[in-house]
Amino acid sequence: MKYLKKYPLFFTIVSLLCLVFVAGAVYDVYLESVRLKSSAKLDSSMRAYSKALSEDPTQKAIDASAANIKKLEGRLEFLVKDLTRAGADIFKPLTAKEGYQLVEQLRGMVNKWRRDAKNLGIFVPDDMDFSFKKYVAPNSVPPRVEAIPAIWKQACVLDYIMKKLYMCKSEESPMVILWVQREVLKEEGVKSTTGRKNVVTRRRKSQSVGGDNFEIDKAITARKEGSLNTLAYRFVFAGHTDVLRRFLNQLKDFDAMLVVRSIDVRPADNSALSVLMSPTVDEGGEDMETSSDAAASALFGGENADGGNASGTDDGSGGDAASGDGSGAAAADGGVTVENRTPVVTDNISEFTVVIEYVDVVMDSDKPAAEDKEGAAKEDDASKDNSKNAK
Repeated sequence: MKYLKKYPLFFTIVSLLCLVFVAGAVYDVYLESVRLKSSAKLDSSMRAYSKALSEDPTQKAIDASAANIKKLEGRLEFLVKDLTRAGADIFKPLTAKEGYQLVEQLRGMVNKWRRDAKNLGIFVPDDMDFSFKKYVAPNSVPPRVEAIPAIWKQACVLDYIMKKLYMCKSEESPMVILWVQREVLKEEGVKSTTGRKNVVTRRRKSQSVGGDNFEIDKAITARKEGSLNTLAYRFVFAGHTDVLRRFLNQLKDFDAMLVVRSIDVRPADNSALSVLMSPTVDEGGEDMETSSDAAASALFGGENADGGNASGTDDGSGGDAASGDGSGAAAADGGVTVENRTPVVTDNISEFTVVIEYVDVVMDSDKPAAEDKEGAAKEDDASKDNSKNAK
């Protein structure tokens, strides 16, 4: 202690130097730990870089990939052309420049469909406008100019499908077209009207799909934004099963990209069909309901207005009694003979609901145009907002 008191400055300096040494040693340990962590991160980054560099495609691989993409694009173009062989027959040149001009063309199509159905013996309701009532009805509002090409394309595809549907009619089989419906296009700028209209009771309420428009179920559609555009239609018609079979055979030719998305089959309501096909009053003003019901029942294999069958006989026992060979007595006693035997199922009429989509592949050349339209629409919206703000 005497040296500490004798040389205080010396011991103070030595103590400070010891503290500095200890602090330097601690800081050196800290820096070493930081260096080790940084070195580990650097090694990890170098390994990741080396792996990415090894997986980076070479120019040879890039050229091979480009050649493969070009080959696939050529294959896609071939398939599209092969599956749209009837494209020239489907899509007719668009001559309408204004909405009222398109309306006249649509009315011509509707009248042609009605006339062809009548010539082929296909019954079509009087108020059937084949899903275009919105435009062809008297005093209707023409579509806007922007929607003319899309509506015309939709009408052309419908015309092509109607031709195939009409080809299914045979002389032996009756055929009734109950509804033809289409999807409302976004270019029309209106909401879909899928509600049931209050018209003549054509069908039972449980089976009603009334209206000119419908919306296809997202679970069955082939539509995919940016890849596949589709035009959806729904056809409801009645007839024998062979009518549906021939219709499906017509669609499997693959001359157009038509895809059947759903099929629903149910027994037809013969009473509703009879009311549908029976005019209430004839040209002379007389009531034709009874005779029309009888004619419709005869056409569809049902009972006539008197309760008998379509063949004009009653229950078959009268003919047997007149034959005088004893078979009439057997029939009267409840016996079954060849003459009074009646088939269990005869001339069944079914109602078919078929949903069809026309598929349009979105090519790369089509995407810029669509993007330009979207950009122009956004610019228009922005300009409208600016004008409102300025006001």
